[in-house]
Amino acid sequence: MNQMTYDISALGDLEGKMLSLQQADTLLRLVADRSKNSMKDRIHTNGQKADGSAIGTYSDKYLKFRQKNGFATTGSDIKLVLTGQMENDWKVIAISDTEYGIGYDNKFNADKADWAEERFGEIFKLTESEYEEVKTIIDEYIKSTFE
Repeated sequence: MNQMTYDISALGDLEGKMLSLQQADTLLRLVADRSKNSMKDRIHTNGQKADGSAIGTYSDKYLKFRQKNGFATTGSDIKLVLTGQMENDWKVIAISDTEYGIGYDNKFNADKADWAEERFGEIFKLTESEYEEVKTIIDEYIKSTFE
């Protein structure tokens, strides 16, 4: 009788890779960080809500206030930027050992964000394309883990 042997060392490697997926902190942090950057550009640079439409437009009176006080103005589209404080406070926030959120840890900025959503609609939610980006990040992470 011929005896066949198989190298099962690859199973140990596979088990380690599977365990790394169960401890998803690295992946969750990566998703949150990349989403944070996409959302920051959309909200604070492009002035778009979660549905892709413009947040709104500044009134002529407010535009004059901004110009008079030396605040940057690149048109009348609302971009939730005046002093830069809110934009600079936008960050990944650990909610627990296994959860991350994206937002403001400064209450004043969080209150401004709440006010903006009450006035203009959903802003701080993932867009469809941002959600697709999250799925791509997860797929790439899993693929690189098992290469």
